[in-house]
Amino acid sequence: MLLFMKEFEWRNLNTPLSICIWLLSIILFKIVSHSSKRFTIVPDSALLILAGFAAGSIMDRFWSREIYLDPDFFFLYLLPPIALDAGYALPYQAFFENFGTIILYAVVGTIWNIVSIGFILLMSSSLFSVALHWLDLFLFSTFISAVDPVAVLSVFEEIKVNRLLYICVFGESLLNDVVTIVVYHALAAMVKIGPENLVAEDFIKALISFFLVSFGGILIGMVGAAVTGLATKYSNNQQVLQPLICLLIPYLSYLVAESVHFSGILAIVLCGLMMKQYLASNLSKQSLVTTSYFLKTLSTSCEAIIFVFLGLSTVSKKHDWDSAFTGITLFACLVCRFTGTYVLTCLANTGRHQKINLVDQFIMAYGGLRGAICYGLVMTLDKDAVLAKEMFASTTIIVILTTVFVQGATIRPLVRLLDVEIEPDKEETLIEHVISDVRDDLMEGIEAVAGIKRSQWFRQKLSHFNDDYILPCMVRNQRTRADELLDICNKQ
Repeated sequence: MLLFMKEFEWRNLNTPLSICIWLLSIILFKIVSHSSKRFTIVPDSALLILAGFAAGSIMDRFWSREIYLDPDFFFLYLLPPIALDAGYALPYQAFFENFGTIILYAVVGTIWNIVSIGFILLMSSSLFSVALHWLDLFLFSTFISAVDPVAVLSVFEEIKVNRLLYICVFGESLLNDVVTIVVYHALAAMVKIGPENLVAEDFIKALISFFLVSFGGILIGMVGAAVTGLATKYSNNQQVLQPLICLLIPYLSYLVAESVHFSGILAIVLCGLMMKQYLASNLSKQSLVTTSYFLKTLSTSCEAIIFVFLGLSTVSKKHDWDSAFTGITLFACLVCRFTGTYVLTCLANTGRHQKINLVDQFIMAYGGLRGAICYGLVMTLDKDAVLAKEMFASTTIIVILTTVFVQGATIRPLVRLLDVEIEPDKEETLIEHVISDVRDDLMEGIEAVAGIKRSQWFRQKLSHFNDDYILPCMVRNQRTRADELLDICNKQ
């Protein structure tokens, strides 16, 4: 036995053993935390942060080595599964029915938060302990604008809030991450050039780059979805490989996009969103369930790792606290989030048949938690280019802890207290589905007769083009309206 222990090569197994121990610890912690109803009040993200804080406190006492989140590890291994699962899990039909509103919140709302938070910090810069350039402040306002409503969405799913509120929060958070990361990369490149070396041409290049990076990411994502559809179409005799195909091809899309300096997160999100309709026809029910759980498991594990690292970071020796900077940041995040939500909802409601009420607006604004993406981006800052990185990281941790523990823990009682509209807990009947299809076709006909080309017209044209030309190439057995009606009939 002693001879066996002597020959045990710990150094050769250090990395895989550490990974297994960490993942098993996270799994056990989540199992224990969900076994008691007392812990259900606190979001999972908050519990994982506490676990990381406890582990960090122990290691800080017995181990002098500093633990941090490596930027390459975050962008290459943790971010892609989170983005892929978010795109794949997004309700396809509801997303496109509310596409205009979601784009308004995600694009205009995110830019509003970046600009307004950056402007408030710039106007208050005389109160800070260190002199900060405006470019550094706007870089900080960019990643601090990344919302992560995982805790909010879990409450929504449990309580079953109305579909409009759910899809607006889900869709906004998904595209918010895309916009934030694209803007972050553009500003980070400008910071590396040096604020004193910037000329007007650099700003024009950054603006053009924003659209090129986004367009390139969209194009690669669409190609990735098409390749995934074709691969699953012709792999029917190898069903055991299909879930792996659904992970590797989107991940390859992400890597290809990043390698040519396009938006990798936009590519993988769009790939996950578009490939879902192909998989529904190409994969068996067992393979579909396996794929969904496979992607969800990877995504949940990656988010858990990030939150544990966040907890570990709270006991770091490198913190640089600035009370004025932290306090003003918290104030700006809250005020700008509520202001942007209310103003943009007023604009959205002018063109909506189903209005977003004040209660839903409040929950959307209150649900603007900061989390994994926010923390991951601040840790990727180049310390040589951004001298205030430690102060930015410390403030980011405080903002995340405040939103997760305060807003995340109180969102459940608030949803119940404000009597948020609940989605009826019943399956769609056959007659309801038929009426819905007739209504859509009728609206398209009315718009055609009146010569009006609004959202219904564009959505139906896109749907017809997809059904007539795209799906026949991508799927093995194309589902028709009759198939959908039979499925609904069999459920009743």
